Amino acid sequence: MRRSTHACLLSICAILILALPPSASGYARQPSIPVDDKPMQIEGRVPRSGLITSSPDPIPEGLEDIEMLRDSLGLIHVLEPKAFSAINRIADQIDPETPIAQHDDTPIYLHIRRGTSSAVLAMHRPDDDTLLILDPAAPQRRWTIRRDVFDRLGINLDEPKPRDMFAPTNDALSLELPQPHAESSIVLDPGTVRSRIRQNFPRLTRVLGQETFRVRLPSNYQPESPAGVLVWISPNENGRIPTIFEPICDELGLIAIGVDNNGNKREITDRLQNHLDSIETLAQHANINRQRIYLTGMSGGGRCSGILQLAFPKHFAGAVPIVGLDTYHNAPTGNGNQYWPKRVGKPTGANLRLLKERRIRSITGSADFNEPEMTLRTKLLQDDGIDAQIDVIVGMAHTMPSAEQFSTALKWVDEPYQNRIERAKTQAQTILDETSEMDPTLPAVRRRLIEVIHLLPYSDLAWQAAGRLGYHKPD
Repeated sequence: MRRSTHACLLSICAILILALPPSASGYARQPSIPVDDKPMQIEGRVPRSGLITSSPDPIPEGLEDIEMLRDSLGLIHVLEPKAFSAINRIADQIDPETPIAQHDDTPIYLHIRRGTSSAVLAMHRPDDDTLLILDPAAPQRRWTIRRDVFDRLGINLDEPKPRDMFAPTNDALSLELPQPHAESSIVLDPGTVRSRIRQNFPRLTRVLGQETFRVRLPSNYQPESPAGVLVWISPNENGRIPTIFEPICDELGLIAIGVDNNGNKREITDRLQNHLDSIETLAQHANINRQRIYLTGMSGGGRCSGILQLAFPKHFAGAVPIVGLDTYHNAPTGNGNQYWPKRVGKPTGANLRLLKERRIRSITGSADFNEPEMTLRTKLLQDDGIDAQIDVIVGMAHTMPSAEQFSTALKWVDEPYQNRIERAKTQAQTILDETSEMDPTLPAVRRRLIEVIHLLPYSDLAWQAAGRLGYHKPD
């Protein structure tokens, strides 16, 4: 009886396995949607890369991710791989016999590529809700698609509008950023707090349109050159930039930004989010160097600067916390089992590796009540391989340092960037010298000139390389 039952079960299992779709039984799954009659396909296969441009002319390979050439290239958007399948699912093919009205709008173009094969599709906007995709090489291939599909994919089909750029300055200029404000790509919703902060933070409640962001442009600010940013996290309601920051911001060419009504009494989640949003809003008006954004703050603001640096090392290049520092350690006070609690989780994996490339230099004083905690936290960071230092200024209490003391700390934090720039200048100049007599249309020479642009974007050396490739600095 047992053998009969066992045999019966085996038979049933075999039937079920045979009935499963190929992917479930280990066979390669066929595409769920045939792509032969879909717009996003190359020789019947989904593309590997794609661009949206204002011109039917292809963008030379290697230039599509160079920000300083976007306008010259007519580049509107670089498509992510997930976009191809999404567009194919929604696109409706039009019967070849169906007449199509003439289009008065200026088309934009989809450039798709897979390996060495490529195709160009024209995209018209006959109304606000619909897009018409045409294949110029095969007029019978045409589709309609809802425009909101692109919106949901985060694809802006409008040509980038010029930034409402600040004018060049001879003297430093302080101002308030105009509305509307822009939300950061980092939103401290429960999922982000859980994965990056890993502490019990209150829910986000701030209303972006009600916040006030204050900016100080450095002297000799030039809008065509990406500027670094110093984020000031104030302990009180006044978000204006302290005067002690002015000399070093002018020397290093940093834009300083603060937030009003965002002091120690503000809920921590709203407080941090406002500073993230202030950076994104600043980017709507200034050409900023996102690889050179630094944090500083005083007291509770210093603690916030530590939290942001440790939680988001990809977005912040270093920090100078002043008379306040939080880390991911439960730091023992030395009084029995008591400890200063952690306010952020320890980063792991790539984030931890990236954090070890950053610098944190805290400032406190021998008369500051936070000095013992800050000194211990700095030691714990050092033990974990973090490049952290602390300046304990004799006689200083729970106050701001002098301009000179702050400048010393921030220069040390900025030093890796300065070293990279010097190495890049030497390397770029060497490439330009070695290729000066070579034909820039040769692939090997083009690659080396593109390397110069990647090394020092927006610099004079980068524009020299771009000029040899046929792209010139805008007037």
